Amino acid sequence: MGTIVTFADLPYRETAPGVKRAAITGAEMKEMAAEAIRLAPGARLTESVPAGSDRYLFTLTGGAMVDGRDASHAMVQESFATLQEGTEFTLRNPYDGEATLISVLVPPGGAARPRGFSGGIAVAARATTPGHDVPEEKKRRIYFVGKEAAMSERAHAMIVEYVHDTVTGLHMHPNADSMFVLLSGRTRFTVDGKDVTVGRGQATCFPMGNRHGLRVAEGDGISFLEFHVPAGYTTVRG
Repeated sequence: MGTIVTFADLPYRETAPGVKRAAITGAEMKEMAAEAIRLAPGARLTESVPAGSDRYLFTLTGGAMVDGRDASHAMVQESFATLQEGTEFTLRNPYDGEATLISVLVPPGGAARPRGFSGGIAVAARATTPGHDVPEEKKRRIYFVGKEAAMSERAHAMIVEYVHDTVTGLHMHPNADSMFVLLSGRTRFTVDGKDVTVGRGQATCFPMGNRHGLRVAEGDGISFLEFHVPAGYTTVRG
C-alpha cells in the first residue's frame, strides 16, 4: 500500500555525534531504501556505497559537503548528488545550521542490476540545472539521474514542477517503486483510493503496482523530487 511520511515525525536515532537517521521506506519497497539524515553543525558521516548499488543524496534543508575521490563538492539547499558504487565518501556539515538530507540506496541489496552510475560523484543544484518544459503535460522537469543526466539504469530521478491546473491521473508502475518528496506548494495525492493533501516536509511512497495520481491542491503550482526505480519502468494508466 502507499504511505505518507512526515519527516519531522520520524523516529530518528543518533548513529554518530551530531548525526541522526530515520528510515523513510520499509519492506514494502523492494527496489529502493530511503532514509532521512539530519546533520548538526560540524557533524560528519563517512560510508562507502555498496557494490551493485547507486547512492543518491538530496539536501532538503541547509547545506552540506560531500568529499570523495580526491574532491569536495558543495551541496547547497536542494542539490542532488549521485555516487558510484564502491565510492568511499564523507558527508559533512560545515555550516551554522542543521542540514536535513534525503538518502536513497538503489537497489538496497546491491544486486548489481542493472548497469549503474559510473561517474564517481556528480552534484547538481536545482537553481543552476537547466529545466525542460513539457508543454503538452503542463510540466517542467529538472533531470538528475537517467539518460538525460547522470547516466544510470538503476533509477530515474528528477524535480517536477506543475502549474496550477496540471493533473496526473490515476496510474501505476507494475515494475518500479516510486517516491515523491514534496518541495513547494500543496499537492493532492490519491493514495490507496483516498485523496490526501501533502506539502513540504513530507513524502509519498508507492511500491510497484500501487495506483496513485496527483494534482495541485491549492495555489499557483507545486514541485517535488520524484524517484522511479529502476529507470526502465512501465506506466499503466487508469
